[in-house]
Amino acid sequence: MVTRLRRYGQIIDILVKYGFSVGADALDPDGSRRRKFHRNVKQDERSVYERARLALQELGPTFVKFGQIMASRGQSFPPEFIEEMKKLHDEVGPVPWEEIEPILQEYVGNVDEVFEIFEKKPIAAASIGQVYRAVLKTGEVVAVKVQRPGIIEQINTDMLILESMAKRVERLLPDLRVYNPTGMVKDFSIQIKRELDFSREGKNSDHFSHNFKDFPGIKFPKIYWDYSGKRVLVMEFVEGVRVDNVETIKTMGYDTVAIADRGFSAFLQMIFRDGFFHQDPHPGNLRVTPKGELAFLDFGEVGVIRPERQDVFIKLILSITDGDVNTLVDCFEKLGVQFRPDDLDEVKDELFFMLQDASGGSEIKDYDVGGAIGSIPEVLNKYHIAVPQALFALLKVIVMILGIGMELDPNFNFSEKARPYLGQVVHDRLFSASGLKKSTASIFDGFENIMSIPSILNRTLSKMQAGQMKIDIAVSEVEDVARTIEEASDKFLVGVIGGAMVLSAGIVVHASDVPIEGVIFWIAMIGYFIAIVIAIFALYRVMKGKK
Repeated sequence: MVTRLRRYGQIIDILVKYGFSVGADALDPDGSRRRKFHRNVKQDERSVYERARLALQELGPTFVKFGQIMASRGQSFPPEFIEEMKKLHDEVGPVPWEEIEPILQEYVGNVDEVFEIFEKKPIAAASIGQVYRAVLKTGEVVAVKVQRPGIIEQINTDMLILESMAKRVERLLPDLRVYNPTGMVKDFSIQIKRELDFSREGKNSDHFSHNFKDFPGIKFPKIYWDYSGKRVLVMEFVEGVRVDNVETIKTMGYDTVAIADRGFSAFLQMIFRDGFFHQDPHPGNLRVTPKGELAFLDFGEVGVIRPERQDVFIKLILSITDGDVNTLVDCFEKLGVQFRPDDLDEVKDELFFMLQDASGGSEIKDYDVGGAIGSIPEVLNKYHIAVPQALFALLKVIVMILGIGMELDPNFNFSEKARPYLGQVVHDRLFSASGLKKSTASIFDGFENIMSIPSILNRTLSKMQAGQMKIDIAVSEVEDVARTIEEASDKFLVGVIGGAMVLSAGIVVHASDVPIEGVIFWIAMIGYFIAIVIAIFALYRVMKGKK
């Protein structure tokens, strides 16, 4: 097992080897951990992006996986860097079978007794595990995913080093803070530790299978739990071709436009109905089977959206297609994006320009939603505004499925396909039994809040009477409040008295069936006159108060 100190030395050597002495300085400021023969390294003629990719490969699985995460953040880094990082998906060397077999035996026992056939050459090698093709004794063809030996200990050590590197890089190179290195490492740490538990991936697959049990043409592999656990996952082997292999799919006799529509509908359901979606839908994780089904693979990365956030995301997508900047910014704030007041107008201008630039014509179908969504992180990063992981994950997924949709159907249009679906989602949410139940509950909550006001006031007054409440108010403010209350009370009292006297005198004079004559008549007239005078005086006070 490699100790943390020795691992520091390995990382520093590799960084210096590929010309990243700045990174080495961040880890080893005084150069005490560097090998002597690496202190004077010749200049490498390869591009900085290629050297970065080669360095990550040599640094091992943790750094390879981190490079893949950076590749998924396509809007945050230069395109040349992203292209190099994407190569990391297919360039991870396999671990020998002799090191893999003991781990597999922990879960399945004797390999020859469980499997009729087990191909010992892996069909895929990733940063965390390797996948083998096998046939169970019962005849089912399966894919067996086995975790790399020692990967947990190595990742734990590497994560401590990555966290230290990120903090030092932000301190030494302020210009790189826009990429939020510490935030990226934190998100990566959470994600990779989840992916180390293969049983979680199996449960995710079962969850998707349940959600799509009534959705024709969408497939998720069956999990064989008798042989699966945290470090081994045995699942149904899915035959098929990559979803971006358009010509082969056509040769198989299937309509690529129909497959694009089906896949897009599946993702809309995942995001806006189920709130549980595949977070890494690159073409390698989507296959078209010989039956024409669209099969999903690799469920280590999933996103979760609560119902109340689904509503915000719907508004966000519609605001992009409508070019509504104010609603877009409002949605960002509800999702945790924090705008500095001094920058808000400039950010709105940038977003408005971005939305206008995405508009290719006067009709919705001409709107480039993918271009608009893809530019959002770039605009926010320009103003050093951190993008919450949940928001970034959703935007990334939408851009990825748009790319796949365009591969399968050159005329694929997000707005035309998404708007009717999102409208139906909103309608169903408002008028479904659960939606009405929530609305009723909200009404009752509001009613209870209103009815609780008298009791709240009563408790407050009781505390004031008992001397349990202390209120600090400036003397001038108390005098102003007292004067205002006194004036209002006088006006109200005079007005009420005047109005009452006028009304009562009128009733006495005009409503009586008995003729009023003599002294009684004149008393009534005097009272009527006094009431009118008081009413006029009250009106005068009111008018004077307004002035």
